[in-house]
Amino acid sequence: MNNVVSGNARDVVQAGYIGHLSVGGAGGGPLQLALPALDTVESLLSFANTTVEYVGRAKELQELTGFLAAEPSFSWWVWTGPAGMGKSRLAVEFCRSASESGWHAGFLREGDQTSLDALHTLQPTLIVVDYAAQRSKWLSDALALLSRQHHEFPIRVLILERRAAGEWWSTTQRANRMEESYRVTAAMYANPRPMVGLDRIDARTLVRSMTTRLDTGPLAAGQVEHIVDRAENMDPDLRPLFVQVATIDRLNQDETRTGRDDMLRRVVARKIAWLDSRVDSPSSAARAHNLRLFATAIGGLTVEEFEALHLHSESLKTLLPEVFQLLGPSVTADVLVDGVRPDIVGELFVLDRLDAEPTVVLASTRLLDYAARVRPEAYRGFLERAVMDHTDHPRLLDLLKTGNDGKSALSDLEPAVAVMQLLGRSKHTVIDWVFGRIDATIAAGLVDRTCRLITTAHFKFANLVRVENDIQRAHDLYTEALIDCDPTWSEYDSILNNRGITLCELGQVEAATADYSAVIGSMSASAEIRACALNNRADILEKQGDIGAAIADRSSVLSLSGTSYDRRYIALAGRALAHRRQGDSDSARQDIAGILDAKDIAIEQKMQARLIRAEWALEDGDPTRAQKDLDEIVASYRNFENVETKANELQTLATTTAADVAPATTSE
Repeated sequence: MNNVVSGNARDVVQAGYIGHLSVGGAGGGPLQLALPALDTVESLLSFANTTVEYVGRAKELQELTGFLAAEPSFSWWVWTGPAGMGKSRLAVEFCRSASESGWHAGFLREGDQTSLDALHTLQPTLIVVDYAAQRSKWLSDALALLSRQHHEFPIRVLILERRAAGEWWSTTQRANRMEESYRVTAAMYANPRPMVGLDRIDARTLVRSMTTRLDTGPLAAGQVEHIVDRAENMDPDLRPLFVQVATIDRLNQDETRTGRDDMLRRVVARKIAWLDSRVDSPSSAARAHNLRLFATAIGGLTVEEFEALHLHSESLKTLLPEVFQLLGPSVTADVLVDGVRPDIVGELFVLDRLDAEPTVVLASTRLLDYAARVRPEAYRGFLERAVMDHTDHPRLLDLLKTGNDGKSALSDLEPAVAVMQLLGRSKHTVIDWVFGRIDATIAAGLVDRTCRLITTAHFKFANLVRVENDIQRAHDLYTEALIDCDPTWSEYDSILNNRGITLCELGQVEAATADYSAVIGSMSASAEIRACALNNRADILEKQGDIGAAIADRSSVLSLSGTSYDRRYIALAGRALAHRRQGDSDSARQDIAGILDAKDIAIEQKMQARLIRAEWALEDGDPTRAQKDLDEIVASYRNFENVETKANELQTLATTTAADVAPATTSE
């Protein structure tokens, strides 16, 4: 079990809602929660269109129902998944179900989020926060506030994002703010829950439901299979969105262009044609598409928010419509300000506008620059999503060049460097451009090599190379990055720690220990990075047989202020295993008990700790004691998959062993 626990150390919608659900606020207005609902054929791909049958998520809804029923008065949970996985539709269905059970439930729009500061609930409340990455600072403050307060009625916050990683996730958990971080993570219901795609049975059901809504007539079984095959070719995970896209795309007669982007572009083309058919002139069409582009790049906005922007630039005024301007029969700003959805389609719409005729490119660039100025966090979130969804689009680099404030010689690099690791590979045109710009700027004498942005770029590049398992090259890149890195920067200690990992993998254990020790002794290292280094050094010491020193390092992690629950879990579990190796079973069990008693350690990790203890009990010949932990694991609503599988295996063994050791009954 040791390898299981030690390796971890390395390292809204505005349009179409039914209405607002009001929750009383103390000292302020009611908290407005939107429950989106659309029913038009044009909105079939929107998560808010609930006329399409909802399939394949019974297990997920059951888990979320358990989230509502949990004991704490306040709890939050993050659900993750790539574009098109159905996170938002799941949240809509969850809110509808909760509303039927007496909960106030809905999406908290960004414009209403400050109302949460004075929340005083009058009944159970379920709040959905979408696009969490672009709202992380506010979200972190809100979770900290809610975790401190007493609530007469239960409050649940369901958070939706692509992934639980990176800067937004650290910000949300209030990393390096020990007391607040502890309270916030203690209120986390369970580890982030990744969603998966549909199976083929559910995909077929979704195809038939979409066909009914499209009113194209019934499909034969073979036709349904063909559509599901196309969806699977487009997306092997069978995300619901791509099943829907493939169903709509069956109307296309060109069987030679069935790639993902080919199908998505046909969706975009239909959206453009729909709008073009409803405006009164080419100039109105241009303004309408421009507003859609601008809205897409900031995640949508309301008409009131659009009106409040006060376009000072005359050039922008010519690009966008007036707030109440009639662009055609029933076409005004209010039907455009949500942008182009779903996200993956909207991102492609924006990227392709940068690959159009020069006048469109110029207008689009100006509007994207403006979006970056007025909604920087939202725009940054859009860039991140576009990079993840369209990594190989020929105009991705042009998109990342927008929003340059010109404050420094390398300010145009900041967006590209920020998303570098999202590219997923070290060989990419964006990365080539980044380092080409760095070299040219240094050669021109405009910046010095000791520049934090340059160091960050080198560090992220080295991390990509390490993930590609080119360990020697990654080691060399970390070493080069250290040369021009100021030792007082936080990046310095992170680079040292990661270089230590590569040294371990290269078999240079003494050098790795030296890097970890340097981080541990650094005055500038954060508690979190110091905890990483301590856990990593403890792994080495255990392999060398120096169990006492390894225990000391794990104990040092536990004495640090400002570490995450992950680091403390790794330290406690590692120390428990080390105590067991020393023959100190009492101390080992105390550490496992410490994990189980901790309020902020995740349920999945607690079940893993129970599995460790159950294995010990079986080793000690006490199957009855083991059975208690195994029963808890199997009954748990959240588990690591390998832990649950192993627990089921051991249950059989424990039952058999208990029968073997039970005293025989004698008859008189």
